[in-house]
Amino acid sequence: MASLTLALLLALFALLTSADPSVPTQNTQFCNFGHPTGHADFCFGLSVKNHSSPKPNHDFHKDFHVSLSIRRSGKLGWTAVGTGPTMAGSVMVVVYGDPGRGRPAVSVRSVDGHHLPGTIDHQGVDGEVKGEWEGVEQGGVVRVMRAEWVLLGGGKEGRHDDEMEEWEKPDGPATHAARVEVVCEKCDTFGSVQSWGSGGTGGSMPWIWAWNDHQDFEHDGDGFEVGAKLKMHRHREGSGGFGRFWVDMRRAALEGGRHEVWSLAKIHGVVMAVGFLGLFPLGLVMIRMNSGKGRPFKRHWRVQVLATTVAVVGAMIGGRLSKWHMPKTSHQWLGVGIVVGLVVQSVLGWRHHVDFVRIKRRTWISHGHIWLGRFLVAGGLVNVVLGMLLAGKGAGSVWLVVAVGVLEAAGLGYWLWRAERQRKQAAGAGEDGTEALALMPRSSDGGENYFALDESEEESSDEGEDGKMSDEESLRKRSVDSATSVKKSLAATKD
Repeated sequence: MASLTLALLLALFALLTSADPSVPTQNTQFCNFGHPTGHADFCFGLSVKNHSSPKPNHDFHKDFHVSLSIRRSGKLGWTAVGTGPTMAGSVMVVVYGDPGRGRPAVSVRSVDGHHLPGTIDHQGVDGEVKGEWEGVEQGGVVRVMRAEWVLLGGGKEGRHDDEMEEWEKPDGPATHAARVEVVCEKCDTFGSVQSWGSGGTGGSMPWIWAWNDHQDFEHDGDGFEVGAKLKMHRHREGSGGFGRFWVDMRRAALEGGRHEVWSLAKIHGVVMAVGFLGLFPLGLVMIRMNSGKGRPFKRHWRVQVLATTVAVVGAMIGGRLSKWHMPKTSHQWLGVGIVVGLVVQSVLGWRHHVDFVRIKRRTWISHGHIWLGRFLVAGGLVNVVLGMLLAGKGAGSVWLVVAVGVLEAAGLGYWLWRAERQRKQAAGAGEDGTEALALMPRSSDGGENYFALDESEEESSDEGEDGKMSDEESLRKRSVDSATSVKKSLAATKD
């Protein structure tokens, strides 16, 4: 057990200290440098993968993963990148905001002509769905996966192209970069992408970019809202206000997903699912089983320690994903509550065992341990589902997990109810909360008591391997004590 726990912790350390794999390597990149103030300096990266496994003679839908790094030296202006050769039908990602506070505003927009674009339905980095304009038919889903400011330095510290002798480094406030990641699922269903597909001319597809360096969003009254009204970029192409570039879509493609690596988000989800759908319910079964190697109590606490370790590892991966920021979504808040509950649950379990060995009956701590454990397992299942919804998993996958959880809960509930009924039929409960007999006899000898949380005498026997009395020795001792008591009573009667 110790070696397994150590291995898990070492794996966690490797994950947390390695480069952030939530930012996949982009197969195709484009960078625009050279503006004197750095406002138009940005880098664009794209990878394309198939949305789902293809059927024979059917085409894939394409998922676009767009990464942007946009340099900013202040709160004025905006920068945008979009699909296709023109604004009409383009899926445009517009970034603006104040590097001095909050996240960058990431607004996904489109338009049916060359006029002011409107926001389309997309999921923000906080999980909320945003969008007002319905002038474009959306066959795909757009999700903002990351939006944060990164301090790069300022003043005399230079820029991307500071090796150019003719460029004079500007004085001014600290320079930041907005790091943005957007996933456009089934992006080939949008009009501007449909006309080019993933092929186009020679396997290339046009993209557009534009920027504005003077709009003051706060002065205009909209603030940095996702739907804030945008002022015009410069009019003439080549003036530095907008432009086009081409992307080799063949190089951007991740063929069959073979080059994909598991992201931290996927590892987080799998680890939590294993813990709350597998290990914690298994620990509940272990405390009630009367067969197998080892005593039920020892099997129970070993499985529960492993399950708790797995859950804590998953929670730390989740914290790494959120950059250790304050929770903002229901999934994050519930996750924090579950981790705190697991700590309390572990303390209650240890205290219950110590008290039970000493006084041979349940206390409020015992009931707290049992019921808190049930709530934590149920809450963990709910949070797995919330995490899948937040990650944009398909309805089929979500309903499958829900079905597994419901069936598992129903099966465990029936099994525990049946075991409890057999216990009552075989033993019956004492008025003081103790029980005369165990839940079931062991099948190996037909009479050896098995340990369960609600028994009065068997928990102490789990220490037999460490030098304490065995079950048979305890039974013989109680028989001798009972016989002695009877003799004393008879002697007193004769007197």
